[in-house]
Amino acid sequence: MTSQKIVRNVGLPLVNQFLAQGYALVRILSPLKIRPSTYYNWHHWQFSRQEKRRECLKPYILDVWKTFKFYGYRRIATYSQLTNDCPKISEYMTLKLMLELRIRSSMQNVIANTKPL
Repeated sequence: MTSQKIVRNVGLPLVNQFLAQGYALVRILSPLKIRPSTYYNWHHWQFSRQEKRRECLKPYILDVWKTFKFYGYRRIATYSQLTNDCPKISEYMTLKLMLELRIRSSMQNVIANTKPL
């Protein structure tokens, strides 16, 4: 999460809480050092088309990962390309979304012992 998203997620509910209590907007924003234009940008903010798509793909990736725990991002992307009941996802997008979801393949890397006995 970027710092703008964190500030928006924390600042906007706080300002709305004080507005509900009857305080003037300028008196709320000035101690917080937030400009009114910034508040109105937060207030009218909407997800972009890309963010909406990413949020729609997360449950699908999580579902495939729960079904096949040993699948990594490449196999999940290939699975999405081969099946007709799901959206097509690139490998890189799958990797980024898996990192956001904090999921990994359960396959273990085997380290070969190259030392002679």
